[in-house]
Amino acid sequence: MSVRIAYVISTLDRCGPVNVLYDIVHRLAPDHELAVFTLAPEPAGSRAADFEALGVPVRRAVAGRLASALGGSSRLARALARFEPDVVHAHGFRAYRLCRSLPLPTVATVHNELYDDFATAYGRPLALWMTRSEVRALRRFDLVVACSDSVGRVLAERYALACECIRNGVDQDLYAPASEERRARLRAELGYEAGATILVSTGGCSRRKGTQPLIRAFAAANAAGGARLHILGGGPLYEQCRSLGAPGVVLHGFVDDVIPHLQAADLFVSASRSEGMPLAVLEALSCGLPALLSTIAPHEDVAGLLADQGCVECFDAADEGAMRRALAAALDGAGPARPADVSALSSAVMARRYAQAYRALARRGGRA
Repeated sequence: MSVRIAYVISTLDRCGPVNVLYDIVHRLAPDHELAVFTLAPEPAGSRAADFEALGVPVRRAVAGRLASALGGSSRLARALARFEPDVVHAHGFRAYRLCRSLPLPTVATVHNELYDDFATAYGRPLALWMTRSEVRALRRFDLVVACSDSVGRVLAERYALACECIRNGVDQDLYAPASEERRARLRAELGYEAGATILVSTGGCSRRKGTQPLIRAFAAANAAGGARLHILGGGPLYEQCRSLGAPGVVLHGFVDDVIPHLQAADLFVSASRSEGMPLAVLEALSCGLPALLSTIAPHEDVAGLLADQGCVECFDAADEGAMRRALAAALDGAGPARPADVSALSSAVMARRYAQAYRALARRGGRA
């Protein structure tokens, strides 16, 4: 059964939720009629062209934040009416608010832990209002999807929201282990020091990602100097991280393609304090990297899912001593093993689950 699906999202800026949406659309476009509706002008880093290259039109339904607040729901409804979707799939705060009263089957994916992420980005008073507003909107959707088991538990236990868990996944045709020959070639091309143990973190530099404590803990654990920590991505604390001058730490800033770094490295590290379902971790594992992760619930979900492989170990990111000891053990060769089978983390599995949900909603909405 082919379904007409309208995706609603603020913009197609290059970020986790947009990358998830792209992977869903990429998998489903051959068999369904899809369109993306945005709510603001596209930024410089937009992936709109990537969606359009799949034959999926991108239409700006609302001009921006002010227009969203002043009649945005009506503008979006008119734009959607011209497409005549069977199902509307909303991503993000503004999309939830504008889609909550549509007379169509609706699904919303929650990509974060609501209040925690809002508080980090906007401060506590605004985060409290945003969380209450978002929960009220989500209650009016036909289906709420959590991007991880831990997000689903928060929605159920903290906000009494019924939801279904569809884990994020990544394109494992792209994120895949390299052969030993290619891995050696990549290490040379990337300038990785011969003989060094290479750690990679792709979260950039921010308080939320725990970058500064990670750098300090790594420097203390790497007293022998035989390892290098490569941090990919910019972020608000990039200059502060540079100013630490930690030996063995390489700050790359923005990197257009992280795959070669993941395929060439020895270990992935994340000291993040908050995530939804961390794509960076899934990408690293899919490239064959073992992972050393902070003990936040989404990381522990991944560790539990792959417990039989021993490829993920967790540490307390609030305790720099514990982080240092975990890093030191990994550098001594007592860290996690390389994963063997991470097919459960693929975008193909994720997209198949969404396709089943869309068909069920379309039937419920009256389409045969």
